[in-house]
Amino acid sequence: HICSAMSGRGDSAGFIALVQATAGATGGVFAAFVLMPLEVAKTRIQLSHGGDLSTFGTLAGILADEGCAGLFKGCPAKCFETGSKNFVYFYIYDVINAVAKRRVKLTTGVKLLLGYLAGVGNTIATMPLEVMATKVQAEKGNDGVFVLAKRVLDKEGVGGLFKGFWYNIMLCVNPAIQNTCFDKVKDWIMNAQVKNGVKSPALSAFQAFLLGAFAKAIATIITYPLVRLKTILQAGQELARKVSESSVGPPFQRTSSKEMLLALAEREDKLPAAQGPLQKVAELYRGIGSALMKSVLQAAFLYMTRDQVAGFVRTFFKLSAQAFFRKDGTVKLGVFSGRPLAS
Repeated sequence: HICSAMSGRGDSAGFIALVQATAGATGGVFAAFVLMPLEVAKTRIQLSHGGDLSTFGTLAGILADEGCAGLFKGCPAKCFETGSKNFVYFYIYDVINAVAKRRVKLTTGVKLLLGYLAGVGNTIATMPLEVMATKVQAEKGNDGVFVLAKRVLDKEGVGGLFKGFWYNIMLCVNPAIQNTCFDKVKDWIMNAQVKNGVKSPALSAFQAFLLGAFAKAIATIITYPLVRLKTILQAGQELARKVSESSVGPPFQRTSSKEMLLALAEREDKLPAAQGPLQKVAELYRGIGSALMKSVLQAAFLYMTRDQVAGFVRTFFKLSAQAFFRKDGTVKLGVFSGRPLAS
């Protein structure tokens, strides 16, 4: 009963999950806003198939063409998407962890599975927000979220809001790897603190920052080609292979996942025969520098602020509960005074 926990009679699994989810959403929105220029640059680089790969070159180009506003294009949509995704993910993750802890030993494999399941639930609930945020960042005009959403619905129906769904389901392994790495190393650090006589073991803000960055870097490197492919599909672009310089008509369109990944590994300004294996691998990871810079810093800020904000959120919820609810869960004020809050 969340109300009971908020009123001070013990922290239920639901209340702890609510605190962690709210703290995670707050940290995510803060990180998304601060790093928005990097997010826009990363998206533009991922969508390109040639030209400048540098983050700062891309930022300079956006600034020259679109001004400062271009660096924060789609910021409200991205912040709302990030906050929603983090809230849903951390809530599901904390709840199923609490349930699993009572039934099985939380090994690395179990933690990965729980993180993946939380990611799947999060994807189903919030994917339309991600698709629209990507489209706003990729759009070079000034159309807003609602105009673009109407365009997608008119052209593709509801399915257009879930474009790349199965890639996202596969990519749920990304937060699973990230959170498992973070939790495992965090447990190791805190156990070491206990052995050294620390009465209240905890990560410092700087330790959480570094650990969050490390965990996200591992997850990003492992899953990056699929992340880039998903971004291209969500932006509404088609992947095609240039067959020859003299080819007439539309290029051959690749449709299967394998074919699209092969197309992703080829530059549009060069023939496939002129591109070696190392060049194709490098093209597959096109934009990895900007993606690592943005995602690693975002995860670092998220974990740093989440742990710091969690205590404030817990206190805020409990003080709010004490102001509006009695210890038995009934409402103190208004026309509902004396009525219990539904569980």
